[in-house]
Amino acid sequence: MQESFDFSGYALQVRKVSKSLLCSGGGTAGLSGRMHLLAVATERDLARFGDSEERSQVACGPGCGACCVLNVAVLLPEAITITWFLRRRFTDQQLDSLRARLQDIITRTRWLDDEERLFLRVPCAFLDAKGSCMIHSVRPLLCRSITSRDPEVCHDAVAMAPLNGAPCVEMNLFQKQFIDTVYTELAGALEELGLDHRPRRLSAAVLALLAEPGMVETFISGGTVPVN
Repeated sequence: MQESFDFSGYALQVRKVSKSLLCSGGGTAGLSGRMHLLAVATERDLARFGDSEERSQVACGPGCGACCVLNVAVLLPEAITITWFLRRRFTDQQLDSLRARLQDIITRTRWLDDEERLFLRVPCAFLDAKGSCMIHSVRPLLCRSITSRDPEVCHDAVAMAPLNGAPCVEMNLFQKQFIDTVYTELAGALEELGLDHRPRRLSAAVLALLAEPGMVETFISGGTVPVN
């Protein structure tokens, strides 16, 4: 089915659904809940339209984290959802520790482009001691788009990137295009509604929202959220 999948038609559906979800009100909890529904629907549709055999070859799983040394762009509804999740699940002590890790990453990577960030190999602040994602259920769309058939190749690719000899990582290209489409149409829906649609780096967006919860209301009311 995926060979003949109509990405253009699906994009129109996602744009329409995204606009409806973004217009439904409900503050932080309501927006976060609806963004979670969008993510669940995306995963459901991916399973429905994708090739089950190809998906079964994806080797990504808890404790890998090989690709979790990259810059990750998020849209503000995604960052708001992650922050809402953290406030509900983390203790004050855990949040303080997370804030410190986020600030450290921002300080070390703020002026680095994607390639330079990869060379530095600073792990994502949301990995636990075992290398598993602590926000997996609400992880960004672009994190969901990246896959691999062999985690060892991923490790080698990251390690050898500075030497220009990195091996090619085989990923599920249908999944990448599918989820990238959802990300693009969510951004488009934000722009059509007059909401802040600019992508932000994951660490900076979450740290800012943890520090200033009032930014959510600024976003919902159509203001520009000051996250660099």
